[in-house]
Amino acid sequence: MGTHIGHPPQDVWGAMPGGPFGSQDVVSSDNVEQYTKLVSSQIARVEIGTASRNRFQHQIARTSVGPLNFIYIRSDPLEIHRTARCIERDNQNDYLVGINLVGNAVVSHPHQRTVVDAESLFLLDKAIPYRSTHDDATARMLVSVPRRLLESRLPDPSHFLSVTPSIRNGIGRLAAHHLGLLAQEGLLLNNNTRIQAIDMALDLVGLAFQGGEAAPDPEAGAPPQSSAILLSRAKAYLRCHLDDPDMDPATVAKAMNISKRYLHKLFSTADTTFGTWVREERLTRANAMLVDPRFDHISITEIALRQGFNDIPHFSRQFRARYGYPPRMARTDAIRMTQCPPAIGDGSPLQSSSHAASGAPIMEARRPQAGPR
Repeated sequence: MGTHIGHPPQDVWGAMPGGPFGSQDVVSSDNVEQYTKLVSSQIARVEIGTASRNRFQHQIARTSVGPLNFIYIRSDPLEIHRTARCIERDNQNDYLVGINLVGNAVVSHPHQRTVVDAESLFLLDKAIPYRSTHDDATARMLVSVPRRLLESRLPDPSHFLSVTPSIRNGIGRLAAHHLGLLAQEGLLLNNNTRIQAIDMALDLVGLAFQGGEAAPDPEAGAPPQSSAILLSRAKAYLRCHLDDPDMDPATVAKAMNISKRYLHKLFSTADTTFGTWVREERLTRANAMLVDPRFDHISITEIALRQGFNDIPHFSRQFRARYGYPPRMARTDAIRMTQCPPAIGDGSPLQSSSHAASGAPIMEARRPQAGPR
């Protein structure tokens, strides 16, 4: 028989066979070829090496929440190699945020070797060759994150490939806990809440890696807050006050005790502006409510007002410029879908929940046509 596969820590998700996903969709096998096929199709094309190709136990469970793909894996010892040839063949370039639950690992990127202890976060870049060696039985969760979503929190993630924040305490534990809950509960949330939950989880992931760059000096006192932390605070404040049409940079800067100039600088580090970010966030939330049948009883005007738009014609113009169709069409097509789902590719603003989730921004119904961003 193969090596016994351990359970993840009880205080993260408990000892459920499928990690945060439950046991109903767990795929189990003792065949390394099947494992390689599953990993290559669900995560990224890789080459697998094991001590015994005939007795290799593994379990895999997978779910998707918006643009994030979650894969939970328990397996016997193995070596995973993502070669340049693998990268060329599948052309996947998302990042992988990993949560190493059981067993230590060694991850090697070109010119870089990182030891990943049990109960740690780690980061992989699908666009860069890497080798991951697990000498012990392992349990881990991998979250595939589109590049734009992670790079908006970590401007240059390649600097964090050797950072492995602990999930035993602090911000690392918060990040791992939120990712686990998102995997387990994300599909039960409405679109608007799901968007916010994804943003919160990724903000915590970004803070965990930034906070893990260097161990704090206990004699140095509290370290100054990094620009990434301040930007995350600004976004969190705005998300709680987006319904206020009078929300402006001066109000946010005063609430955060920073200058208005520095607030604008924070948003520029993420390649956006204060106004652009607020507009995108409001439009994304309005669109999510328009296509959600649970809000059919709320008028389009009320939805716009709830998101901080007090000029309805202006809202309609911005919505059309962003998505390529008016707010009313988003709602009527969503209603039509619930009555008679259209075939894929029929040109509807909303074709399916999975299709909508893969667009830009998060949970967007359709890629926008030309227009101001």
